[in-house]
Amino acid sequence: MKTHPIKSALVASGLILAAGLPAFGSEAEDMFKRMDTDGNGKVTAVEHAQFSENQFKQTDTNYDGQVSAAECEAADAAYHKKDKVDAKATAAHIRQVDTDGNGQISSTEAAAFARSAFAKADKNGDQVLSEDEVEQAHKEMKKEIKELKNN
Repeated sequence: MKTHPIKSALVASGLILAAGLPAFGSEAEDMFKRMDTDGNGKVTAVEHAQFSENQFKQTDTNYDGQVSAAECEAADAAYHKKDKVDAKATAAHIRQVDTDGNGQISSTEAAAFARSAFAKADKNGDQVLSEDEVEQAHKEMKKEIKELKNN
C-alpha cells in the first residue's frame, strides 16, 4: 500500500502541513479512500483514528513516540520530492497541535487533535465524514495553517 505520511495525516491527525495542498483533488480523494477502509463512502471516527495513528507511526521515524519538526519536514520533503520545505508552516502547525509546548507532537497530542479535527469536520453531526466534509475540512485547515504561519 502506498502511503503519504505528510499529506494523509493532515486531516487525520494534524501532523501534516496544509500550506501546500491543493484545494481538493485526486490527492485528497486518495486520502479519503485510504481512510475509508470498508469502502462504504464514509469515514467513521474509528477509521479516522486508525488512519491518524498509522500516519503518526510512519512520521515518527526515530520511534521515540514524538514527531519533531525535523521529522515533519523530512516526511513533507520526501512526499513532495523536494529538498526545501516551509519551516514556518511546520512551526505554526506544531504550535497548533503541541499542547504541552515541548516543540514536538506526541502520539497523545496527535490523537487528541485527530478527535478534534474529526468532530470539527463532521458538520452534520452524523458521526461519519463524507467526502464533502473532508474536502471542507481540508480547505479550512489550509487556511488555519496559513494564518498561523503569518502570526
